[in-house]
Amino acid sequence: MKIISKTNGINFGVSSEFKSEYLAPIIQNLLFKAENEWDDYNEVYHCCKLIENVRNNENINMDFHIMKKDEKCLGVALVSSGILDYKMFFKEPIKINEEDKDILIFNYFHIAQEGRGNGEMWLKNIIQYYKSKHYKAIYLKSSHPKVFSMYNRLGIEVGEYSSYSDNNLFHRKGKIFKITL
Repeated sequence: MKIISKTNGINFGVSSEFKSEYLAPIIQNLLFKAENEWDDYNEVYHCCKLIENVRNNENINMDFHIMKKDEKCLGVALVSSGILDYKMFFKEPIKINEEDKDILIFNYFHIAQEGRGNGEMWLKNIIQYYKSKHYKAIYLKSSHPKVFSMYNRLGIEVGEYSSYSDNNLFHRKGKIFKITL
């Protein structure tokens, strides 16, 4: 893992290689949902499936952004680039004006309880990291209303979507955002 920044004893880094420990914040989120407000959507399964689909596509690269404190993984975010298969990331078609070489797809932004309060600062660091590499935009989707205001502060809403949970027990509404770099 290459360290990008450090704040309050927390290291924020990036790696092009996946390690299973990166799933810990997503697993913790799934455990919280199982114990509290289950919505029948298994982020761990879907994240692993996305990682494998990207790994098996030689035209797409994936970076793993990691938040660590005392060697414990507190946060993860996936950033994909290359010749993108948009259907892999978005079920509904979205309008993208930039060329593939100029954009990134941001997924699975999860922070464990011990790392909460660092999300916006961390995302701003990720934005600066890719801005320095001359990318033009980041596209992301989220079905978590609590983060919509942050994504609107950093970018603009460019679409909406809806989907059902894994066993069609719950209907999920989400938004698609574009962050210009």
